[in-house]
Amino acid sequence: MAQNFSWPGKLFYYPIGNTAAVSLIRDVNPDEDVSLLLLGCGDPRSILFSISNEPEHVSRKLDFTCVDWEPAVLARNVLLLTLVIDEKPLDVAFDIFYHPYLDKVALDLLISQCRSLAAAATSTKTWRESKYGDVIHMTTKRTLVELRALWVKYATMHSLPPAQLTKILTTFKNEFKSTGNSGAASAVSTGRSAGPLMTRAVSTETLAEAFRSFWKTGTTYTDQARISAATLLNPTFVYNRAGVGIGFHYGSDPLMGFHLAPTYGNLLRVKQTDLLKGVRDEFQTWCLGFRSHHSRRLCTIRLFFADVLFACSALKIASSTGILQTGIPTAQWKTHTINFEEEEYRHAPKAFDVVDTSNLDDHVGLLNILVASVPLLRASGRAVLYLESLLHLKDDAVRDFTARLFADLSVMSTLFGLCPVDFATGYSSRSNVHELLLFEYTRHAASADNMRTQFHQVTTWKRIDQGHVPCQYEPRQLGTFLYDLYHSLFEDDDSRTFHAKYRINPLAAIAKSGIEHYTRESFVLFLKLVRELHCFSSQDWMAVMDRFITVHSADNSMPMDTVNFHDLCACLHRHGVHTVDSYRTDVLWRVGVFKEWPSVPHIVRVFLTVPRSKLEVFASRPSTPTIVCAMQGVRMHNVFASVHASYGTVSRKGTPANPSVFFEEDPQGINGSKPLVLSFVMSAMLLTGQFMSYDDPSTLKISFAVKSNPSNTALFFDKLGPMLTVHSVSLMDRENVIVIPERPLPSTAMSPAISLTQTGAIGTQGAVTVVLDPECELVENMSVRITVTDSAIQSAYQARTITPTVGQISLSVLRVTLGEKSQDISFPLPVAGAKHNLRIARKSLWIEVIVPPQEAIITDGSRPDPFPIVANGKTPNPWSIHRLCLDRLPTVNLKAKKLDEWIGLHLGVAFSKREWKSRKNKSSQTDALVHVKESIYQIMIRAAGLSSQGATSQRIFCLTDKATNNSDTVIFVDQIRYDLSAHTIVCDACVLAMDRKLLFKIDKDFDRAINGLVEPDFVQLEKGEGASWKRLLPVLVERCRTWKHQNTCEYVQQDGSLRVPLSETIEEKPLCSCGEGKDVTAMEREPRWKPLAKYSTRIALSPLFAVSYLEKVVRTDRRCTVCRASAKMTCPECKKDRYCGRPCQKKDWKRHKNMYHDLFEVKEKK
Repeated sequence: MAQNFSWPGKLFYYPIGNTAAVSLIRDVNPDEDVSLLLLGCGDPRSILFSISNEPEHVSRKLDFTCVDWEPAVLARNVLLLTLVIDEKPLDVAFDIFYHPYLDKVALDLLISQCRSLAAAATSTKTWRESKYGDVIHMTTKRTLVELRALWVKYATMHSLPPAQLTKILTTFKNEFKSTGNSGAASAVSTGRSAGPLMTRAVSTETLAEAFRSFWKTGTTYTDQARISAATLLNPTFVYNRAGVGIGFHYGSDPLMGFHLAPTYGNLLRVKQTDLLKGVRDEFQTWCLGFRSHHSRRLCTIRLFFADVLFACSALKIASSTGILQTGIPTAQWKTHTINFEEEEYRHAPKAFDVVDTSNLDDHVGLLNILVASVPLLRASGRAVLYLESLLHLKDDAVRDFTARLFADLSVMSTLFGLCPVDFATGYSSRSNVHELLLFEYTRHAASADNMRTQFHQVTTWKRIDQGHVPCQYEPRQLGTFLYDLYHSLFEDDDSRTFHAKYRINPLAAIAKSGIEHYTRESFVLFLKLVRELHCFSSQDWMAVMDRFITVHSADNSMPMDTVNFHDLCACLHRHGVHTVDSYRTDVLWRVGVFKEWPSVPHIVRVFLTVPRSKLEVFASRPSTPTIVCAMQGVRMHNVFASVHASYGTVSRKGTPANPSVFFEEDPQGINGSKPLVLSFVMSAMLLTGQFMSYDDPSTLKISFAVKSNPSNTALFFDKLGPMLTVHSVSLMDRENVIVIPERPLPSTAMSPAISLTQTGAIGTQGAVTVVLDPECELVENMSVRITVTDSAIQSAYQARTITPTVGQISLSVLRVTLGEKSQDISFPLPVAGAKHNLRIARKSLWIEVIVPPQEAIITDGSRPDPFPIVANGKTPNPWSIHRLCLDRLPTVNLKAKKLDEWIGLHLGVAFSKREWKSRKNKSSQTDALVHVKESIYQIMIRAAGLSSQGATSQRIFCLTDKATNNSDTVIFVDQIRYDLSAHTIVCDACVLAMDRKLLFKIDKDFDRAINGLVEPDFVQLEKGEGASWKRLLPVLVERCRTWKHQNTCEYVQQDGSLRVPLSETIEEKPLCSCGEGKDVTAMEREPRWKPLAKYSTRIALSPLFAVSYLEKVVRTDRRCTVCRASAKMTCPECKKDRYCGRPCQKKDWKRHKNMYHDLFEVKEKK
């Protein structure tokens, strides 16, 4: 297993989501069908939300593959979706899905629906032929079997014998009541679903009242009569992997999965009934959207019961080999293997445009998720991977994301072939401001200690530009880097290292030491992926691994790592990644368990049977310790962490010379009577006694143990002793130990014949060479060599009549020009093209370009492409800013009271602490991105009517060059809307981008439009900012586009490439004409704007947020402008200067009034 095997001492059931729904299609082109893989899918809120946010006349198809190892989650999802398909009352469907207790009407509908589902699910054939089979598909027969068993239980629970039913009712009631009374959870978590209104939501009692009411009544009702009628236990909350009637997570809240911002933003005083109305209205919108999509056959939902890591392995096998009978177990504790339905997988996707991983990072580890999911992304540049986490493991939750990689983000990005978008650009269009504020709030609130472990971090990973760029590395450098990564992953396993590392706060470290995600097999699978992605030759890979092993042997800082060395070696050999020298022994002794074998392979699989009586130790310790197997002797002790477990009996098959096993699984699992069977892979050499330091096989023991770490030692030392051994038997015990051969898995090692060269207009270019710094920690530079092969320019190049030049054309692409020819070079990271070096060899006819990676935070204005667009065929696609459908977003009520309490704060915290300082001195500021963010801030503040006290909403904004006072761009704001998925707000607007010709043409209409009842607002653009806006505008258009580009689109050049924007020069148009006059009904409604509508294009303008894991965002040190004490108030007019109190504000009044003279003069005139 790539993941540590933990004993299931305490399992939780998550039937409803614990974060607000997101759009899963926010980064894909609206013109193309989309395949999506949802790992740990949970409830269907994001599927429904994504579908309901599609434009009205959309024709593309969405294909979702939903993977979850909790079959009850999948069974409930199907129940809900089919209720919607069958047009059952949506209010009742809501109750069935979200209420643990139902009234008779809801329960009767639930039972009737489950009977219909069970009848349709008697076989995969009957399911396909049912009325649901065209939209809901089963990827494996096992999935259908598991779900049908649950539908039968749901339909029959209330018909069980009275004693059995009473036991279930009592068990659930007691646990539900106990959880509700414990105070273990807080409605503060639900507050994050209010996004930018989070502070308002958690500062009132409404959320807390709704939360307490839910855990008291098992419903969301506020009407006492309805509460009294809902007394029947909902069976979909009863059956799950945790057991019968137990496990429902203590933090569950039906409100969490919805978006609460419109309710809290548009109403000043929110009552519980307001909240619930907003939630039910949103649920109805989702369901109607799904029903419409289903009626037009535009969505497919495929269900896949499996552990996510096993599922990814199976999909990778099916994708790369076409084999559907994969042999991969469905999940830990299961022996059923993943066998895809042949009928389904004639058309079902095995590689995906979008992979969403929910918050699996918390449960299986970021590296494991990346290794499992990256191979399943389509090879195209449009593929996207979403990663998120809720729990932080480090003291600094904000920086915890980068720590989870255990290595530098830029190096890991080159190895995985994709990187976080916000890391590449230095900003995000998604807000986590509310998370930062929540973290700061809980960090200082002693009463909220239980919340300190939560920080919701979402990252979007994409390939740079058009696709994966294979790289070459110097073997010694890469081998050193990989060993340092190995050391970082496993250094806490060594007790001496652990205590030295955490000597300052050992108790906190001990508490967290039980959270372990990685095994040596995890690391091996990472190595395997790196080798596959970068097409290493056998010789180069051998050099990389030789360096790794050399450093491993020389390092004595982790003396306890020796017990894991053979686990590492066995995994390396089994996966075909590397064979260490000691495994190259030609002949192993045929002794002990190998006595009858004709030959002994290098690796074997060991099965250990453990009596149930030995497991009682876990019953008294309700925890989830990591479990390992071990081989022990007098002089030997080796631990193996890649363990598979299941309840049942294992028996010998085959012959003594060719042994195999037969396993009979206990259908009752943990509640049955059959023993536990563990299996693991190890080196056969250790069992032969063949070498001087090895023990005789007859003295060896095979053990089942709790992994030794400080947390487990504290829990189990008194029961299990210093080795934490649960059960141990002799290797020669034929009843309890079986050893069989284990064949290495197929290897995908690349041969030296594989070529990574490409041919361009100038010549052939090799792979990108990545050079690390002397410490082998960071990317120092990247280089590409072009061999000049074009005969027309070879002689001129050698004669020195032409010299190559280099220019940067996008985030990661440099263009080499030689004479009249040019050739583009793609790199796996954003590059600082202005800092490139050029090496030329005229006699040898080659050109080498060497360039450093771009820094994530740039302050000198040298960022070459702050708003990248990549070509998707002949269509531009925003790379760094997410898409949205404006018409589906609720509007902000700009007449609501106290808008300034949240909009001003939300927009202000879009800036980092560094950017706030630079805003105060614009004349010395050279970062065009900060200038653009400031202009967006000013537009949105004024559009919301918050520029000063008593101000009205401004709707027309002229972008004006500060130096020349010229203006060629006008923005007409219609509405401000809630961008629910991104937890921010967005201006729904139209832009009129003019060149001189158009300006003369519309001169009179333009004057009439902007010189109406309300004067336009002139936004002064700093030096260089105008060009940045020209780059930004096409992105703002594309992100909300509902129309299609024409065949005559001006973006498309003669050679088929895209030129976006058309121009960065003032009084020249940056936009194509395809969107002019389309979807601009807001302008057509306004008589003064209507004549300009046919020349205008709709845009979605929203804040750009600083990246919290790169630089500090929330300022906790706000100080008085006068005395530098802690500031308690802000000037209500300028909203910038802060004071500790009135005395200091009075002292500063003269300076303050002069600085903001225009602002106060306007107020005095009023």
